[in-house]
Amino acid sequence: MKLIKFFLITCTIAISSINIAQAQSEIEPKQAIQIIKEFYTAYNTAWSANVTPKELDQRLDSLKMKYCSIALMIDLKGDIDHDVLINDQYTDVHHLKTLSVSKDKSKVNSYIVSYIAPTTNPENKPIEEEVVIYLTIIKGARGIVIDSVAN
Repeated sequence: MKLIKFFLITCTIAISSINIAQAQSEIEPKQAIQIIKEFYTAYNTAWSANVTPKELDQRLDSLKMKYCSIALMIDLKGDIDHDVLINDQYTDVHHLKTLSVSKDKSKVNSYIVSYIAPTTNPENKPIEEEVVIYLTIIKGARGIVIDSVAN
């Protein structure tokens, strides 16, 4: 009986160590950049679509389910007045060509997303503003997903 307990504890520790090592290992940047670009293209396109608020929420939630970690989705649910994924600044389809994703070399699995968003200044004149978003990704059971976002 003691031998079985010892074996189970050893196996549990070994599996946990492997999972931790995999979670902290570097994800292939080319693949990560492609997935991040897919997400931000789809997410901004959804925001630009001429749909009802209910349809917009459904589209955005569907994209979050596909591209965000469970932990991030829980964090996002608590903040209904602020869309941290785009820092409350979506871009239109025309400006999507300015979308850029680069590896943040100072941190493991961290990336910098930037794009130009059309907006207005305090005098209500049209201007273009650069949006910069810092995010981290992880590779889990659902593949590569966005795990945290900072602006």
